[in-house]
Amino acid sequence: MIRDSYGRPITSMRISITQRCNFRCRYCHHEGITETSLYEMTPQEIRRIVSLGARFGVRKVKLTGGEPLVREDVVEIVEEVSKVKGIEDLSMTTNAYYLADYAQELKHAGLDRVNISLDTLRREVFSWITRGGDLSRVIAGVEAAIDAGLTPVKINMVVMRGVNDDEIGRMISEFSRDDVVLQLIELVASDREFFQRYFYDLDAFEEELAKRAIEVHERRFMHGRRQYQLNGARVEVIKPMHNSRFCAHCTRLRVTADGKFKPCLMRSDNLVDFLTPMRQGASDEELEKLFKEAVLRRVPFFRESGDGEEGKGEA
Repeated sequence: MIRDSYGRPITSMRISITQRCNFRCRYCHHEGITETSLYEMTPQEIRRIVSLGARFGVRKVKLTGGEPLVREDVVEIVEEVSKVKGIEDLSMTTNAYYLADYAQELKHAGLDRVNISLDTLRREVFSWITRGGDLSRVIAGVEAAIDAGLTPVKINMVVMRGVNDDEIGRMISEFSRDDVVLQLIELVASDREFFQRYFYDLDAFEEELAKRAIEVHERRFMHGRRQYQLNGARVEVIKPMHNSRFCAHCTRLRVTADGKFKPCLMRSDNLVDFLTPMRQGASDEELEKLFKEAVLRRVPFFRESGDGEEGKGEA
């Protein structure tokens, strides 16, 4: 297992397999990528970089985008990654628009579970957030994922003030089932004006959850987040902004769609290109050096300062 200079082990990789997406969600942070690239890794290249990570202790892989299911070879990608020895959990984040078409194939190919972006159950609000997305197809995708056994299905709800904050109770009620986890996520600052207008602080709601919960479990290697067990529901609260605890527990190394290690979601000035050397014939030893370099560049973006106040990492 490899650790960064802050003692954080690298146990998971979040791999963007495409920048393309069929939705245009208003809050999308594009996995922290500010420049558009047409390059995409092949299934074999993705498998090779996952194999490299596995040698350093990576045990979990999440495939993301853009929207992963817009790639016609997405099932092949899952098949390739699922063959890597040492990977214990292979998941995917999707908007679920195409999921009903792929769920059974993805499960058969080796996908363990899915995270589904679903912020509202109101059609008009869904259309506004996604700029025209079809809510009925996403709901069908949720059901298809459950039927295929891609569980627990995690519903990612980005909570926005004045948009969907009044739906939290309904979402908890709707997804109160053993095979679903509802993740309430605070807005990430992709656009300053949008963030200031729609950010919804979940602190007070989480305090209420803690009072109502039958059980509370802390997920040590998932940013130290807590899972609240209610009557038939499992709810997690994710607060990445201005949260030193979130960064202190980060065990993830990101990979961009065009083949770069990305040490932090919030930074784009410390990426390490591995795809160019790979396509130029780099050996495994040379790629290992690039992996180690990326790990060394990991700095908590939000962290405690010397006087006890929360500070921001180098930007």
